[in-house]
Amino acid sequence: MVPSLWNVILRISALLKLPVDKATVPVILVLAIVLAIPYRIFLHPSRVDATTRHIVAIGLGFYFSYYLHSWGVVVLLIQASLCYILMVYLNPTYMPKVVFAVAMGILTVVNFREFLHDRPGDSVVRALMIFTAKITSLAWSIHDGFARDRMRYSDLQSKKIVRRIPSVLEYISYLFHFQGLAIGPFCFYKDYIDFIEGKHLVPYKIIKDGKEVSIHKEPPVTAVVLQKIVISIMIVAISAPLTSIIPLEGNIDESVLKSPFIYRMLYSWACLWFVIHPVYFLVWTLADTASNASGFGFNGYDTHGTPRWDLLSNINLKPYLLSSNLKLSIDNWHMSVNRWLKYVSYERLPYQKQSLTILLSLVWHGFLPGYIWFYIGGVTLIFTQKRGRYVIRPHFITSRLMKFLYDLATWAGHWIILSYLVTMFQFRDNARIVKFGRANYFWGQVVMVILIILFHLKKPPKKLDSKDGNQDKTSLLGSNQDNSQRNKPVKGD
Repeated sequence: MVPSLWNVILRISALLKLPVDKATVPVILVLAIVLAIPYRIFLHPSRVDATTRHIVAIGLGFYFSYYLHSWGVVVLLIQASLCYILMVYLNPTYMPKVVFAVAMGILTVVNFREFLHDRPGDSVVRALMIFTAKITSLAWSIHDGFARDRMRYSDLQSKKIVRRIPSVLEYISYLFHFQGLAIGPFCFYKDYIDFIEGKHLVPYKIIKDGKEVSIHKEPPVTAVVLQKIVISIMIVAISAPLTSIIPLEGNIDESVLKSPFIYRMLYSWACLWFVIHPVYFLVWTLADTASNASGFGFNGYDTHGTPRWDLLSNINLKPYLLSSNLKLSIDNWHMSVNRWLKYVSYERLPYQKQSLTILLSLVWHGFLPGYIWFYIGGVTLIFTQKRGRYVIRPHFITSRLMKFLYDLATWAGHWIILSYLVTMFQFRDNARIVKFGRANYFWGQVVMVILIILFHLKKPPKKLDSKDGNQDKTSLLGSNQDNSQRNKPVKGD
């Protein structure tokens, strides 16, 4: 019944002291996990046909959309309908560019409207962002299947080819399936259809005594789902008490602003690690769990025959937390969107690949001042860190101890300045950003400008060892591989 779920959402909102719209997302994600389990068991591809699986996924998706988007679902349907008509009737040679312009145009208008009405983070905008990524990637997949010379495919493009226009049912299911409606993650159409039709269920086989033996008839998922549920519970248990102790707004609270400068820096760092990060970790883990519980997200087997359920994962946690520069942080953060940016932008642009891909990412996120401050600071930080690596690092690779000290210093410095930039990103509105920046003397921007000047006054060594040189010759997104390539499975891909 509709009222009963609203009551649950309202109670959770009151319990967690969250606005109703923010409490709705975790409730829907938990409900999606609960419903995903019987979906996988009773609507298994071996039991029912693809049409049945599509219909149920759409029905649950629209049910969730009632709570998440209310009448905002009309905007989603308008975007989806217009773009589908263009896919069907336009020539595949230029169709994806028109679809891209229309989809991004609608998202841009809605983003600007939300900016004018001061409603950052609106659930309709979040859904529209994922819809835009899905629609534009599908348009290019169709283009690749119909119009392109196969010899020109990149590895990622060749895996995501779509050789026919999806039916209306398939298209709506791809956009509105219940597992990914609340917060994503983004997925490619090819991967979703393989999941619906059961083509992703690849057995793991080994050769034993000269005979082929099946170890898994299909990849087991129960242990992975339980593991991710436990991780979600741990995130809540650790971060919930700290949210009231080091709230984000504390960065501009008078008691904090009057404290010593080093305390303010450490406060921003602690807020990033124990308040801001856990929110993303939680919703992304829950969304990943919902997909995995339904059987979606299998990404082949590793060398030991262990199934990998990371096809839709948005974060590679250990490399992210140990990253010592923004390039590595980006590569392991919001990875599904990184794959989309690489697929529709970086791999297809003839020039200025990095700059235009960054611009696309900014426009996709929206026009709030916090995003602009962060992107300008982020680009500057990447440039500073890259130049600094060339100039400074060769002097610290003379011994293991010196290299360890260099790695430790760059890790600490990276996270201190990133916490400063992320705080601006999270504040979003200009008044709070300027208050925070002035109170902290805009130290992040000042330090980066000074370092850029110093690094350019000192020329880098003429020779670097080949390993270091290759590691640094990376762009913001150019070396970011899709999940299936970064950990290429032995079988089942």
